[in-house]
Amino acid sequence: MRILDRYILAEYLKAFLSGLFFFIALVIIVRLLDKDIKKFDDDIAYLTAVQIVLYQAPRRIMEIVPLAGFIAAFFVLGRMVRSNEFSSMKAAGISVYRIVAPILISTLLICGVFAVFYDRVAAPAYHRANELKKKPRFRGNRNMLFKGQENRLFYVQNLDLERESISRMTIYQLDDSDNLEKITFAETATWEPEEWHLVKGFVRRFNPDGETEFEPFVQKQIKRLEDPKLFAENNRDPRAMTIKDLRNQIAYKEMVGQTTRLEQVRMHHKMAYPFAAFVVVLIGAPIAIRFGKAGFFAGLVIAFFLSFMYWGLSFATLEGLSESGKLPPVVACWGANFLYAIVGGILLWKTPK
Repeated sequence: MRILDRYILAEYLKAFLSGLFFFIALVIIVRLLDKDIKKFDDDIAYLTAVQIVLYQAPRRIMEIVPLAGFIAAFFVLGRMVRSNEFSSMKAAGISVYRIVAPILISTLLICGVFAVFYDRVAAPAYHRANELKKKPRFRGNRNMLFKGQENRLFYVQNLDLERESISRMTIYQLDDSDNLEKITFAETATWEPEEWHLVKGFVRRFNPDGETEFEPFVQKQIKRLEDPKLFAENNRDPRAMTIKDLRNQIAYKEMVGQTTRLEQVRMHHKMAYPFAAFVVVLIGAPIAIRFGKAGFFAGLVIAFFLSFMYWGLSFATLEGLSESGKLPPVVACWGANFLYAIVGGILLWKTPK
């Protein structure tokens, strides 16, 4: 059996890697370097535009892993059916489950690798692409509104994390009824582990009847509870954040009473989507056994259909419902995997033994 397992595994991995590299080249050349590059403004240099689309490529690669897995399974099992190898295996007393086991196990391991790739490579690369898009227009993080602890709202006009400084920061202090209690403004601000150092600003205090006090200052220190890095993270695209970043963002937002629905959807998506290839291959294996004689191009058509059905169900429907608050993020992001796994399991169970 070990010889048979090695044979099936070698054929499957060879087909999978060939399909993966082909689709990667196709995505980079056609979709990224042709379609996406036309979307950039005139003030972005061509070399920068190429860098941007290459940094976006890892996220695009994740879109084609399920497609490559299905085509590889369909091609290998279909060829075995056409050449009667599959019939010979069954005649030797080897069950259908045992034949497809090396393909399913290897696909599951591949999914684990791509889960790490999606989180540790694709997300930072996508963040770098976003930075390159913004770089020609301005440096740093600008015009950010952030809800801090103790019912404080921060408006930051310009944040420079490298120099650890802020230009024109306004802090709105609200009471328990969300009424404005105090405004603190500073032309510049720096920070220590537990303090804000404010320069050239003022403090205005209010009660229900209006302003009660105006206090200008040259320098002032106030308690700091917020990490300035969170100001920038708050404006960062969740797709460009790692699972660790999203967890930290969710924990902080929950602590200060902010909604975390979008971040939770993106976090569970990052954990669930890499395993799309496994459930697609789980469906593809019995389809290949039944219809493998139809040929490679039939498998390609079926693969595109199943992949687009998965994307439509997972992204457009379930995750969209979750972002609008109609489904829990866990159900939305893992729902398509669960449904495809059930369908694939039934098809495999119904396959003639």
